[in-house]
Amino acid sequence: MSFAPLEARQIEIRSLRIGVYASACMAVAGIGVHLLSGSYALLLDGLYSAVMVGSGLVASRISRNVVRPPDRAYPYGYDGQEVLYVLFRSLVLIGVLSFAAMSGLSTLIDYASGNSIAVVTLGPVAIYSTSMVAICWGLAWRHHHDWNRSGCQSQLLLTEARAASIDALISGLTGIALLGAPLLKGTPLASLSPIADSILVLLVSMVILKDPVQTFLNTLGQASGASAETEIVRSTRLALEDLLAGLSCWLLDLTVMQVGRTSFVVVYLNPNQPMDGAAIDLIRERIEERCRELLAMPVRSEVILTATPPFSTTGAS
Repeated sequence: MSFAPLEARQIEIRSLRIGVYASACMAVAGIGVHLLSGSYALLLDGLYSAVMVGSGLVASRISRNVVRPPDRAYPYGYDGQEVLYVLFRSLVLIGVLSFAAMSGLSTLIDYASGNSIAVVTLGPVAIYSTSMVAICWGLAWRHHHDWNRSGCQSQLLLTEARAASIDALISGLTGIALLGAPLLKGTPLASLSPIADSILVLLVSMVILKDPVQTFLNTLGQASGASAETEIVRSTRLALEDLLAGLSCWLLDLTVMQVGRTSFVVVYLNPNQPMDGAAIDLIRERIEERCRELLAMPVRSEVILTATPPFSTTGAS
């Protein structure tokens, strides 16, 4: 069920606030258990939660901004702030995971060189991992649930839900691997027991790195002004051709861009008869209404009257 814009924003802000509190608790717990156990895999878990705290605070601020209408300071609206948030958040996570992977690799190199490796104390690991997995999955469910309730448009909630799921994966795999390491004794893999923590850090970092990298690349396209997916452009074109058929206008071309939770549609028309400003405003309103129905998200549009298509045949969207 979708709520009115004000209610949807309140749902979003409340969900982000809960995420900040939960992530703060997990960050403190992760770093604290790292100090008790000496496990760098748990430190990675705590640092990941700390990133979620900072990103949640920024997201709460951006959530209030993106609903503001365009003004002279931001003539195209505040939607780009949501894109920048996702972009830089992905960069921070890439940095954290890359640092963790290099640290794990460094420890493995030290071990291979004959240097001694500190033993990990497993006492608090079981309780910590179980608690963190439960909190993370609960947080991921809450964010995704609120994303649905608020209209399935918030990239902020979707990003935080994905991050909480990844954090649950880190906590769960860390607990299983560390608690299972002593079972390697007496087996052909016994030599790996002292470095199980570092192997885990390296593997988890490399596996999870794919998600923020993919998110970064996708968001980079939005931030740099790339066109929406070909299928979205095609379906929008068909819908507007049908709409404009009875409005004495030829649709020469159009562009569709997605920026955060908003789509920007620019339509190039060649009218068959003279039009005044009121007629153009009416066409723009009809276009926005049709695009909102089709794309299921907020839409801003511009109508440009021209006799010449804006793009060559090979460069058209």
